[in-house]
Parts: sequence; C-alpha cells; structure tokens
Amino acid sequence: MPDRPRNLDPLAEKVLDALARHPQAQEIVLGGYFALQHYADYRITHDIDAWWRTTASPAAEQAIEQAVREVAAATGHEVRERRFGETISFEMHREGKKRFSFQIAVRSVELEPPVPSPWPPILLETLHDNIGAKMNALVQRGAARDFLDIAHLAAASRTTPRECWDLWSRKNPGESVERAKTKVAFHLGTLESNRPLDSIRDPAERTKAQQTREWFRREFLGLGS
Repeated sequence: MPDRPRNLDPLAEKVLDALARHPQAQEIVLGGYFALQHYADYRITHDIDAWWRTTASPAAEQAIEQAVREVAAATGHEVRERRFGETISFEMHREGKKRFSFQIAVRSVELEPPVPSPWPPILLETLHDNIGAKMNALVQRGAARDFLDIAHLAAASRTTPRECWDLWSRKNPGESVERAKTKVAFHLGTLESNRPLDSIRDPAERTKAQQTREWFRREFLGLGS
C-alpha cells in the first residue's frame, strides 16, 4: 500500500493541501515520480505529474490553477502556464528560474483503478500503473531518471524485469517487446556515451553506475555481458 512520502517538496504539499479543498479534485490522479514516491521514496522531485481520471475536466483544471496561484501569491512566485498537445503545465517561477510545476495530461491506458491519496478527494495511481507508465517513458525517451527508477524498484524487490515488460505490454497491446528492448538498448548506449564511466570521479558513484548499466544489459535486456 502507498505511504505518504517523507521528502515532499514544500510547494507541492501546499498546492495539494489547497487543491484538496475543491471537490473537482476527484478528477485528478497523481502519477509520475511524485506518485512513485508513495511506493519508493528515494529521490526528490519539485514537480507534480498527474492524469485526468477519465477525460480533461475544465472545472478541475480551474481548481488546479486556483490552487497554484494561491500558493504562488503566498510564497512570492510568478505563475506561468504552458500547453503542449493534451498536456497542461502550471509552473511557479522566481528570479527567472522554475521552482515547481503541476503537469496533467490524458492517460491512454489505465491498468487498475486508482487508490485514495493522502489528499482526498485527489487519487493516486497504483504501483503497477506507475511502473507501466515509467516503462513507456524508458522506451520512448530513456532519460537517466527512467533507468534509475526502474533499477531502484528492482533492487528494492518492488518489481522484476519480467513484470516490467508485462506491464509495458499491457500498456501497449499488440506492440513488439523486442522492438521496445532495442529502443531501450539505444537509450542506454546514448547514456553511456554521454557519461562514460571514467568521467565519474566519485569511486562509489562510478561503481554503482557500472553495476546498474550491467544489470540493464544482462537482466533487463538479456544482452549478455
């Protein structure tokens, strides 16, 4: 079961406290690493990622904007709004730098019904849904944080490579797992080229990076050594 994260960003917590006062917030499902923090709280994020429960809700969107603007006014931040595709992002800026964002989009495939969050009536995606979405991100963009999140979940015995690929398949019915693995291998190669092991000065960090990369090649992608 999910637990309230210990290392919440103060702005995120204030926004959720304000948003929870709006009944329209029942249309919002927390996702991304912010949701993952409720299952594996190992790094800090300054952003909230979320999904619409079913379809985009103008009333809930207005509630999000109101909550963000309320907190921004109280903390001396400027609010900026961005829209790209079906995604809306409300951001707080100060001194020319983004300090926080609340980003919400339409989810294409839901694997399981969401569960209550610590800020009712706001909802929280399940760990399986979260892993499935993280697998989509790993295949599509392959950012360093995508690799780290999957590796951490596996090391904490919260998932396995087999389950990860099963959840990806459920999110992408009819798509080729082998083709998806090829994309992940490409992202891993790009990451290794951009940050070679000999460029990592800290010995412990270098060893950890080497072990993580080898694990992805052998266990996650089945490529051997």
